[in-house]
Amino acid sequence: MFKPALIAAASVAAALAYPAAQAANYPSQPITLIIGFAPGGPTDSIGRVLFKQVSQELGVPVVIENRPGAGGTVGEQDLLRAKPDGYTLLYGTSSITTAPALFGRNDLDPKTAFDVAGCSVAVPLILLAGKKLNVQSATALYQDMKASPGKYFMGSSGVGSIDHLVGTDIATRLGLTFQHVPYKGNGPALSDLAAGNTSFMYSGSFNSAIPFINSGKVKALAVTSAKRSQVLPDVPTLGEAVPGLKGYDAGTWQVLLAPKGTSPQILQKLDHAVQAAMKSPEVMKSLRFQGAEVMNKTLPQCQAYINSEYERWSGTVKRLGLKAGS
Repeated sequence: MFKPALIAAASVAAALAYPAAQAANYPSQPITLIIGFAPGGPTDSIGRVLFKQVSQELGVPVVIENRPGAGGTVGEQDLLRAKPDGYTLLYGTSSITTAPALFGRNDLDPKTAFDVAGCSVAVPLILLAGKKLNVQSATALYQDMKASPGKYFMGSSGVGSIDHLVGTDIATRLGLTFQHVPYKGNGPALSDLAAGNTSFMYSGSFNSAIPFINSGKVKALAVTSAKRSQVLPDVPTLGEAVPGLKGYDAGTWQVLLAPKGTSPQILQKLDHAVQAAMKSPEVMKSLRFQGAEVMNKTLPQCQAYINSEYERWSGTVKRLGLKAGS
């Protein structure tokens, strides 16, 4: 007859062995990938190309489910409820660092709510000016704004969006004022800029902005990253163009997240697949088209980056007193 202590020890050993076996055999079934935005947007466009290749790397289907709403928080909430088995994941963007403060959702704090399964790409914003302004540089635009406070209208993809926050951050640094015109997405904001209804904007959608730039309807004055974009090599960075913004670096980015408590072995397998997928010619071509740059971060570096971005942008949201729908 087994003693109770031996039975208990055997039960614990079996419980520990099951997750380890799961991780060793992972993946053995299709993976659901949540994208918290509508089809056709920057996150969805990159995600579909990237995870087609990730599927090949892992040897199982990756089924994408778009669950848009509330600045990406609908998809994040679905991930919170998912089992930490690696079969439900979220392809998120920089909104994971702004939405918690905007929507008052401390449970979505990316430092503690999720596990990181891979950093993929970063995309700078493009400072665009309408042709009616007839300005040729970022410095000239900012000088004109300073000389005429409140005269200029900045379009954005919405209150609390990264382009809104970057525009506000830069204005604070340089002592500028403008009137904010929020839209429901980058597309409408870009169209209104080209039509002359706003003065300038910071756009993170390269594939949408490039046709307007090439046609002369808007002018690209600078990019917000620390390095020039490969897509717009003749466009300077803000750090190069504006003395008061030396070293400035901001923009959007995309990461793979898993439910909290996912096995480290599974996270490593996912990260390996993501990094390998980004080296494929098809994916690299799509990334260039989208103005995306590979982040080249390990999982610990990726988590540290998300944490620092959360402190940066959630602090901006709180300082400005922004709330979703305001």
